[in-house]
Amino acid sequence: MIKKMIPLFLTYCRSECSFSDHTCHAYERDLNQFIAVSNYQSSGSLTGYYEWLQSQSYAPKTIHRKLASLRSFFQFCIQEGVLNPNVMLAIPRSVAPVRIPQVMDEETIELLFKLPNITTLKGLRDRVLLELLYSTGMRVSECTCLTPSQIDLMEGVITVTGKGNQQRLIPLTNSSVEYLTLYLAKLTKKSWVFEGRNNRPISRFTVYSIIKSYAMRLSKTQPISPHSFRHAFATHLLEGGARLRDVQILLGHKQLNSTQVYTNIANSAIKKTFLQAHPRGLV
Repeated sequence: MIKKMIPLFLTYCRSECSFSDHTCHAYERDLNQFIAVSNYQSSGSLTGYYEWLQSQSYAPKTIHRKLASLRSFFQFCIQEGVLNPNVMLAIPRSVAPVRIPQVMDEETIELLFKLPNITTLKGLRDRVLLELLYSTGMRVSECTCLTPSQIDLMEGVITVTGKGNQQRLIPLTNSSVEYLTLYLAKLTKKSWVFEGRNNRPISRFTVYSIIKSYAMRLSKTQPISPHSFRHAFATHLLEGGARLRDVQILLGHKQLNSTQVYTNIANSAIKKTFLQAHPRGLV
């Protein structure tokens, strides 16, 4: 019975919740795996599925996510009158471990910024990419799909479309405005800020490759990835005195506890505004 509810649930996620394709695909994989492994007949199947996940050596964070997928799906089934509400009590509880991210220091970021050859269009693109990832804290997926219409250079703000198609405004640093002005003026096509092939936005893999190539030139032992800039953005803001709630909004986190992980590595008083707090705010 509940197997037939999966397509309805996915339609609900896309149409009413505006979840991304990535999120919906993850739900679909998790739910189909649960059905295949447990052959769901009763709430007792949940314990068996949980034990199977543990036996497969899944990471605790992955198990936590898969059980969260079940909770969302079962809640939908309860709303549709297919399942008894008591089934929610049978879902095993798991705690996702809190991983403290490694954070790039300001010196490393400044060195990375100096590497692209901005006399070429490709080098200027790379500099703008690095600048935006750090100065706005955008997710890589948000940055790759950025269009020129989302950028207001006069006002110095950028409109970012995040998870669930939720939009938020992020101030641009003076340095970001400067390099964006130079870069956008040189673009012949205006569909995407970072254009890939076939009039499509640049891929996440390409962004990863760009950053990896520059990081290797620094010969740093600390791994540097696109997401490293988001970690640095949040941590440096908090260290500079930004309020936790403001950082939450800038990151696009729905829950404050998603942002609180950064307070473990930030130690300054929380007082100043974004441009005052950000290391490049006055550049």
